[in-house]
Amino acid sequence: MTNDSARYREVFFAESQEHLQELNDGLLTLEKDPAAEEAINTVFRAAHTIKGMAATMGFQTITTLTHRLEDVLDRLRSHVLSLTPELSDLLFQAVDRLEGFLSDAQAGDEPPLSALEDILPELTRWAGREEKPAAPGAPAAAAPGDGALSPYEAHAIAEGSRQGFQAFFVTVRLAPDCLMKGVRAFLVFQKLEGRGEVLRAEPPVEDLEEEKFADSFRLLFLTREKAVTLKALLAGISDVAAVEVTPVTGQAPAAASAASPPKRAGHGAGGEEKPRHLSTQTVRIDIRRLDNLMNLVGELVITKTRLEQLLLTASSPDLEETMKSLTRVAGGLQDAVMKARMVPLDQVFSRFPRMVRDLARELGREVEFAIEGEDTELDRSVIDEIGDPLVHLLRNAVDHGVEPPADRRQRGKEPTGHVRLSACYEGNHVLIAVEDDGEGINREAVVKKAAERGLISAKEAQELSEEEVYRLLFLPGFSTAAKVTDVSGRGVGLDVVQNKIESLGGSVEVTSRLGEGTRFAIRLPLTLAIIQALLVSLGSETYAIPLESVEEIQVIRRGAVKRVRGREVILLRGEVVPLVYLDALLGVSGAAAPGDEVSIVVVRGSSSRAGLVVSGLVGQREIVIKSLGRFLGNIPGIGGATILGDGRVALILDTGGVLALAEGRNDKRRLAS
Repeated sequence: MTNDSARYREVFFAESQEHLQELNDGLLTLEKDPAAEEAINTVFRAAHTIKGMAATMGFQTITTLTHRLEDVLDRLRSHVLSLTPELSDLLFQAVDRLEGFLSDAQAGDEPPLSALEDILPELTRWAGREEKPAAPGAPAAAAPGDGALSPYEAHAIAEGSRQGFQAFFVTVRLAPDCLMKGVRAFLVFQKLEGRGEVLRAEPPVEDLEEEKFADSFRLLFLTREKAVTLKALLAGISDVAAVEVTPVTGQAPAAASAASPPKRAGHGAGGEEKPRHLSTQTVRIDIRRLDNLMNLVGELVITKTRLEQLLLTASSPDLEETMKSLTRVAGGLQDAVMKARMVPLDQVFSRFPRMVRDLARELGREVEFAIEGEDTELDRSVIDEIGDPLVHLLRNAVDHGVEPPADRRQRGKEPTGHVRLSACYEGNHVLIAVEDDGEGINREAVVKKAAERGLISAKEAQELSEEEVYRLLFLPGFSTAAKVTDVSGRGVGLDVVQNKIESLGGSVEVTSRLGEGTRFAIRLPLTLAIIQALLVSLGSETYAIPLESVEEIQVIRRGAVKRVRGREVILLRGEVVPLVYLDALLGVSGAAAPGDEVSIVVVRGSSSRAGLVVSGLVGQREIVIKSLGRFLGNIPGIGGATILGDGRVALILDTGGVLALAEGRNDKRRLAS
């Protein structure tokens, strides 16, 4: 495969994904409003475009499927058909099949035509077509003309002749058993593109696309190519039986010679109008190039930090001024690259309407699904990871949240439940919420299940706050579902959600009212590449705590530390804050701070807060997050590493993981006691 071919394939698959999304969105719109003209036009254009591109790329199965899909959509567009639930399901099934074929083709393994055996007859039936090829000798729907030139054609040929162009009638005859005549005609146009201009098609292009011709068609073509070249070019197309290329020698009609040339959009080979080109303000770029650029910016930030460190020992007015300039430029470059990496959440959100629709139908629910704030942007690395957690939350909302229509009526609700997915900016974070107006979380059922599993005692069950009860839902394997289904009930969903969100440096909060609904709120940092962090020391080692999770810093006397139920705590404005000794938790020796004072960093996780006891406070820094790699990437409580200004490596604490690690130890002690 040549480099050009590979590049075109990438463009084809990238654009096909966009058109697939248009198909899904448009069909969902039509399902709600079958009279939505713009939606039917959009899905028709999407199917037509994929068909054309696939034919150009030589993907026969994809071309065949989209061609028949286009036929059905055309009948919808012409109001010959009405969108019934049966037809809607068939169209969605065809789009799913198309997505699978595209995925296979991208992997270099497009399925054969036999993969359409089950769905093609159904589409054909709805398209109102016969699969039989046109009978040999059958009259053409539009017979070729007699060769007379229109005033425009005569003028264009005359002008082209003065510039070295020659006009030909190109007659293409297809094999009598050719099944996709429209596609072959499209390929003929593709082959001729760039070699001249088609002045006329007999029958017209619309009829060629709709296969309203027998087995031949004719083009009036203006070109600098030789007849033999054109013949060889087109003879190589599959199912083309014969090609006749005849020079046009006729003169322009008298009326045309006296008349001024007609105005026409675009440019002719012999015309004087300047070609018009579509312009765009955006470019597609390989994401690996952006990642590489981000890495280079990260190295620049590390170097800048190193220079700042050196300036502490060898400073001068000139160096300080140069450093300020470097800081300003590096900051601007960093912001620019960050913005280039930001992509709208719509890239993730857009796949959920179809998922919710299918799930609601499977479970017998009536669900009105709404999306808000889909233009909110997040770093690409976060976007790539947020999809699965949202899938879990939405499936839970439909399965556990929204009640069956009969139950909702009994409770005085509308039979149709509402699920809302929204996103908005909140400081340096993005807040994503999944809400439903279903039955809410039954506190008593959660507490009872936790007591049955030995996670809490009867006394503790009475003392748990709402927040602590909801935290139980995130424990591995915890579920209150009465039965396990294909959708949920195994208790792995929320556990996965919390782990993933915390690994992204975010948090999850739950609020619920029994009988009224539940809301899951996810807070995520805008980017994971370069962050502000608080550097702390543990003995001779330095650790970085993401500043977004730091609530405050306290230096207190040891005498202020209290003990509550066997745990050391401090009182902070009347609130009890448990202490976590990082040296003991992470196994760092020699970290105990001498003296009578204790340095504490108060941090907040998903649903709890604690004071991290450290040896000392180093200061706030801008750090570049580096992965630990696959061999060290799964250390509990550690989210990554960074390179400090003096060249040392510092581990970055995963605050949520640290708190979970500490909670786990306390739970074990509590269960053991």
